[in-house]
Amino acid sequence: MAVNVEKATRKSELTMQFSDESKVKLTLNNVKFDADKLGLTLDETFAYVYALLNHPEYQQKYANDLAKDLPRIPIVANKEKYAEIGQKLIDLQVNYEEAPINQDVIVTKKDDNYRVEKMKFGKHRDENGKLVNDKSKIIFNTDITISNIPERAYDYVVNGKSAIEWIMDQYQVKTDKKSQITDDPNEYSDDLKYIFNLLLRIITVSLETLDLIDQLPKFEVVE
Repeated sequence: MAVNVEKATRKSELTMQFSDESKVKLTLNNVKFDADKLGLTLDETFAYVYALLNHPEYQQKYANDLAKDLPRIPIVANKEKYAEIGQKLIDLQVNYEEAPINQDVIVTKKDDNYRVEKMKFGKHRDENGKLVNDKSKIIFNTDITISNIPERAYDYVVNGKSAIEWIMDQYQVKTDKKSQITDDPNEYSDDLKYIFNLLLRIITVSLETLDLIDQLPKFEVVE
């Protein structure tokens, strides 16, 4: 099952982008009352809410509310465990640039060229002989191919698409048709391997996020 974080966090402003401090403070203020009710500290409550919003059963149960209003934040059994896992999720996702580079993928290189123009999936034929995307393989550029990417990694969804596909879409050279201004992600960092390593880190973050979500207790509302 794909875990759609964006849908669960959209109305609460508890998004994957933690760089906006005012947004984080606003969210913390929104849950301050719940902190007293839960018997947790403010930081623990923030983590508790984040874990709850990531829980697939929560997303399913409150799907209608999430689509039109601020999410309902119930008190659930094992609240301390939710806070513990929620904090691990926050630490993992806030520090995504420091996540370990995935070591299970296979990198095939013709040359040490890490410049990216537009990443794309490899191709294979399905059972009907139709040529379709092979998501286990990403062609990083003409010299580098990344293969053996677990299918499960694509189950972590942010803003309507997998985190991996979000990186593939955002980190490509684009030229605005109207202004003719080119946005070149290769200029974002002095580290020539930044985008390449970021992609491998996001594979790690996706898999570890899903593993943490799997560790969340059964969704049992007590109040």
